[in-house]
Amino acid sequence: MMADSIEAAINRLNELPVFFVAGLPRSGTTWLQQMLNAHPQVLCLGESHFMNDIVPDIYTVLMDYTRKRISGKKTWAPGVQGPRPEHMGPIFHAAFAALAAANLGDKDVSKLVVIGEKNPDNLFHAQRVWRVYPDARMIHIIRDPRDGAVSGYARFRQRLADDLKRPDYVKAYATDWMARILAVRKHSLGRAYLEIRYEDLHADTMARATNLFRFIGVDPVETEIQAAIDAASFERLSGGRRRGEQDPDSHYRRGEVGGWRDEMTAEEIEIAERAAAPLMRQLGYQVLSDGAQGETPASQQVAE
Repeated sequence: MMADSIEAAINRLNELPVFFVAGLPRSGTTWLQQMLNAHPQVLCLGESHFMNDIVPDIYTVLMDYTRKRISGKKTWAPGVQGPRPEHMGPIFHAAFAALAAANLGDKDVSKLVVIGEKNPDNLFHAQRVWRVYPDARMIHIIRDPRDGAVSGYARFRQRLADDLKRPDYVKAYATDWMARILAVRKHSLGRAYLEIRYEDLHADTMARATNLFRFIGVDPVETEIQAAIDAASFERLSGGRRRGEQDPDSHYRRGEVGGWRDEMTAEEIEIAERAAAPLMRQLGYQVLSDGAQGETPASQQVAE
């Protein structure tokens, strides 16, 4: 792409509304990103870590510059004021548009109506998302914490401490699950925020996907939505495996709902439910353990 074409693409992308996909690790964020990005009117980036890498780095550079200008360092004549936080929004927006332009692939920029990014970390930085983009839409995909914990331990085992046993990981995951959902709900008041359960997206993919595309501002044309669903099917993403055919080394491990039932011990089930039972019940997840009342939530970030 020529320089003038790149500039035109960035300018066009900078005009479009923005959305972000969030959710705890192993909650279906990648599946959702692939589905949304498969639509011709949507560009949904993978894990760019825009909010937790690029935004803080740009902020640091600009604030360092501002402090230098205040100090008058190496300045021998009337100088300038550096940008303060309230001036930085357009700079962040231009950076996100440039990032999107670098990842257009074969997308026709003239057909796009919205751009977005998926990252589990967006859940941890919801306040920052809405400071940078006050009108941003956020989709929060939520999965049964028992399934999420089992999948997370299998996927991230090599990154975890050698002495971290699965029951300990289950407790940490379920505790964080409850704390993070409550926190993002608090930050989302008055914002464009939509929760969707992973299980519901599985059960009625067409209806739920239609609602998601409508939420981010895309006309729900059935043929285009079905094509996006097909492009993000488990069979296609996993390289041909059917749901339930497990590959512990694949990002797309199993592709089923409720796998925890035949993988978790009774002890692990009770641990998860004691940590998150109140919110599990509220969200419609069956709690099996007798007397699982839940504990006071505490933020304890799970390895990704």
